[in-house]
Amino acid sequence: MLCYWILRRPDGTPAGLVRVQNDRVLLKPTAPIAGTFTLFSDTEAVPILPENETVLPRAAALLGTENGEPTCFAAAPDAKPLAHYRRILSQFRTIKKADPEPVAAQASDSPDISQNSTIPVETSEDIPEHPDSISQNSTIISDSIDDTAREAQAFSALLQHADAFYAAYETDPSVRGVDNMVQKEDKMEERGIDLFAQEYPGARWRYVDGTDVLAHYEGTWRQPNGQMLHILAVRGRAAPRPPRALYGFTRFLRDRDGTGYWLRLTPLP
Repeated sequence: MLCYWILRRPDGTPAGLVRVQNDRVLLKPTAPIAGTFTLFSDTEAVPILPENETVLPRAAALLGTENGEPTCFAAAPDAKPLAHYRRILSQFRTIKKADPEPVAAQASDSPDISQNSTIPVETSEDIPEHPDSISQNSTIISDSIDDTAREAQAFSALLQHADAFYAAYETDPSVRGVDNMVQKEDKMEERGIDLFAQEYPGARWRYVDGTDVLAHYEGTWRQPNGQMLHILAVRGRAAPRPPRALYGFTRFLRDRDGTGYWLRLTPLP
């Protein structure tokens, strides 16, 4: 599946896009960004260069840094917070500084992310706080950008095109209008509504509609471990991300009749 992450500077301004297709990741800045870049999954961290495709299964985030401070950040919707990835890099620097071996030995033995090697990533619970690391609630200070490097004019046009596409999609009345929602007819009254029977077997559903209410399906499902889930399903189109109005909807599924839905899953107490 093809999707894009928006690359942003610490002040929130866009700095480019990260193109993700299957396991292939391509960093395309709109302007030069100082520092080095690291690509993260849940288990690995690898270096990545602009305009050079990098392969990393289940990539989740990309972080640019210079002198220990972030210059840019991009992430998938289900990625961990920026502070998590900063702690990982801080741990790498701590290990490197503590290595008493000579420089020649350090280059081959220390977990330097500048080398073309894959580095296992520890979970945030296993990583100690480094004195130089900044808490998640700290203000991120923007670093200066090299003004002498060339501008990526072609990619700027591509970014504008992508923004126009998302704006058109998010304002499409067939997605956001209640009157244009196609209601799923219940043709088997004895069994009731039967959505996503393969993904959520045995779930109980009801259809909800009314004034000032976006038409949707509401269901409850018991997971194999006994935990109950509350599920909201809204009909929509397949896209790299859901419409802005569907906050918290993170999964797109098609039912057996081919109708597509965006889903939001919430554990019940």
